[in-house]
Amino acid sequence: MKIIRAILLLLNILAALGLIATTLAGVVAPSSNILPSVLAYGYLPMLGVNIIFLLLWLFMGKWQFLISTAAIAARFSFVGLFFQIGGTSTVPPIEEHPGMVTLMSYNLHNFGGDGFESAPKDSNALAFLDLLREEQPMVLCLQEYVNVSGMKITDSLELMGYNHYFGAHGSNTNPFGTVVFSKLPISFVKKIDGQKILVEIMNGDQPFRLICVHMDSYAFDLDDRNDIEQMARLKIDSTSRRTMGKAKETVIRHETEWNEQLRPLISDCSLPLILAGDMNDIPSSHLYSQITKYLDDTYRDKGLGFCTTYNGSFPRFRIDMVFRSKEFSTLSYRRIKTPISDHYPVIVSLEKRGSA
Repeated sequence: MKIIRAILLLLNILAALGLIATTLAGVVAPSSNILPSVLAYGYLPMLGVNIIFLLLWLFMGKWQFLISTAAIAARFSFVGLFFQIGGTSTVPPIEEHPGMVTLMSYNLHNFGGDGFESAPKDSNALAFLDLLREEQPMVLCLQEYVNVSGMKITDSLELMGYNHYFGAHGSNTNPFGTVVFSKLPISFVKKIDGQKILVEIMNGDQPFRLICVHMDSYAFDLDDRNDIEQMARLKIDSTSRRTMGKAKETVIRHETEWNEQLRPLISDCSLPLILAGDMNDIPSSHLYSQITKYLDDTYRDKGLGFCTTYNGSFPRFRIDMVFRSKEFSTLSYRRIKTPISDHYPVIVSLEKRGSA
């Protein structure tokens, strides 16, 4: 029995250290050491393992329950990145908040549905338009947007009131890729690169800036996703190195995108600011920790329950995010489940502080 307890104690210490290690991505740049960024994906599993150890030691009436208790307490704030209580998905009446802005961020996956198989793009595009007619967001921050062959989606959006738009690719009349559509006037536009754009939007006589982004993708193919599922079962072989190499390169590119493109625009912005889009990174990542030094996460403001926004193959995390500057307050947050894409859309309502 003593040998068993000694083994359990050793495993518990390793689990506690593992939990701490999964929270270090924010303080260790990927370019200096990639390991914390990889371990960040294990926060929830390691939290679960430590809870099991805590309960096991309590059942046995042993003081060792303090090991996992201490580790959980030290990193308990990370739970809020994945789970929230007290939020709301209900958009308040515009009459009570005349300065309110509602925004949808959505990676449409070219209307390709939620899998790798060929999908009916026409029906997905029509479902997207139906979704907009129901939700009526004022501003759309879209990624992987296309005009489906034989359909004039942009024309349909114009008829719905989205008369102001700008895309990172395409012409003024046929944008694609990362695109902002707005019912509110756009007074200034700036293409950051082929996946990121900045627009200045007029809400009455009050301007604000929106940066719509599609951060560099991991570009995992079917083989990579199979490798990830195998690694999740602790089955690691030589083919896993290719997948891990892709992940490493992408996380380092995110660091470069942040330092060279986004941080200068955010840190020097004098207007109320929204950053939205497909971050292709998780809430416990280095990228997220850098963004939240300047902006607040609307999910943490008004989210409710667990939230994932990636709807494709494993792993599923909240990678589509909307951040706000301190000039805004968040009134509601909602994630909508729909098979239109391999991502779920996020809708938030925001209000400039002092405008109610």
